[in-house]
Amino acid sequence: MPIAHVPRIALLVETSRSYGRGVLKGVARYSRLHGPWRFMLTPGDFEQTVPRMRDWHGDGVIARTLNAKSAEAILELGVPAVLLDFSADSLELPHGKTRFCADLTSDSAGAARMAAKLLLDKKLSRFAYAGYPRQSWSVKRQRAFVDAIAEAGFETSVYNTPLSAGREVRWEKEEPVLVEWLRSLPKPIGLMACNDQRGREVLDACEAAGVSVPEQIAVVGVDADEVLCELSSPSLTSVALNAEKGGYLAARALDLMMQGQEPPEKHILVEPTAVVERRSTNIVLVEDEDVASALQFIHTGRLETISVDRIAREVAVSRRTLEIKFRKLLGRTILDEIKNVRIERAKQMLRETDASIDRVAKTVGFSATSYFIQTFRKEVETTPAKYRRQTRGE
Repeated sequence: MPIAHVPRIALLVETSRSYGRGVLKGVARYSRLHGPWRFMLTPGDFEQTVPRMRDWHGDGVIARTLNAKSAEAILELGVPAVLLDFSADSLELPHGKTRFCADLTSDSAGAARMAAKLLLDKKLSRFAYAGYPRQSWSVKRQRAFVDAIAEAGFETSVYNTPLSAGREVRWEKEEPVLVEWLRSLPKPIGLMACNDQRGREVLDACEAAGVSVPEQIAVVGVDADEVLCELSSPSLTSVALNAEKGGYLAARALDLMMQGQEPPEKHILVEPTAVVERRSTNIVLVEDEDVASALQFIHTGRLETISVDRIAREVAVSRRTLEIKFRKLLGRTILDEIKNVRIERAKQMLRETDASIDRVAKTVGFSATSYFIQTFRKEVETTPAKYRRQTRGE
């Protein structure tokens, strides 16, 4: 009896960042459910890897393509491919070369709008953006962020990365320029960095500039790379992208193309899911110190034990007085704020862990799982179990 052919897939995706690892986790999950597949994993030099792949005789490729040259080299292999952050539609190749090609890209506009909403909710009125001008995804995020801030009636200061011979200069030469730009910005201000790496660079430059974060500059990045964000000083707030679901859908598209079918979606978007808030944006610019203290306590406290009465005791003001101030300054109740934080933490746990629904409910402060499910369904318009499946692409 002949042995069934096991598809061989080349994965030219970086493993040094959480986005790439998330994509690969999604591919691995698809392989477990619908494979098996055999993988060639090459997290190193992609340009050196492509020639070796011609001798490997693989069946498909999922690859990060840095430019048109590398994209064309992959498509010249003549096997189905999914390209990360690069659309084959922009290549001048015969139709046969691009027929079995799909692309996977992040929803840059959605991530930027989510970052803008966070900073606007902090009651800030000054805004800035720092990105990488030679990266198309960074430019898209910049445009969407500037537009979202403009819709709210404000302007955005954009950092102009210094270039040398058309290329971005090394960090040691760029840092002094970024330091001076940060010093020149009016304060307080909310800043979006195009990704977590840029966010870390901004935080380092703020320290060199003597600018306090978040009191003078509130900073938010994109990718929610836990290692990068937690090792930043202060820890970096970031917009999470559902890279694992994107990887799963990319694998599904590749599977269909290897079977000679065109996938239902050739342009796959990696959706932003939530803002993972940390110290770098832990500020709300309200003039009332009681409300500001209460907000900080809600966002940093243990949700299992938090209550309106306890918050009032911590702030040392009567419950009624604090509730009146909340409604007047924020347009919502203390309970509304607690509920919103609980739901966001629950969504994060459902996306990122395999904890049971009971465990999620208890961790975020719901005494009864049934009440948690009821509240979650009302706020998110789906059940916790369905939300978990949807965000994982199942």
